[in-house]
Amino acid sequence: MSTPIIIMASTTMLLAGYIGIVVFRIKNNNLTTSKYINLVFSFALIAYKSYLQTGKGFELLSAIGQSIGFVYIFIIPALIVVFLMNKFKFNMDEFMSAWLFTQICCLFVISSH
Repeated sequence: MSTPIIIMASTTMLLAGYIGIVVFRIKNNNLTTSKYINLVFSFALIAYKSYLQTGKGFELLSAIGQSIGFVYIFIIPALIVVFLMNKFKFNMDEFMSAWLFTQICCLFVISSH
């Protein structure tokens, strides 16, 4: 991958996490902070990505492993944004909201490739 694409993807993920925190702070709703919804959404993303990988000719276990790594790597931008927004303190509700929005961005990446 080229450097501009990596920079663009990183800033997009950080921006998605920031939008998630802003939505939580404005709305303070239970939809974006639900652990259950985040986990179900991440497992659905893993299943969808695994399905696409097996369609490309990968073995099932290899496809599942790649999918888990790809989907859960999007936790890192959410953690970075939460720590920076809260002056290096962790807030679980804001993390769940940021993680949901980075997963939505992950869905766009998976479906476009």
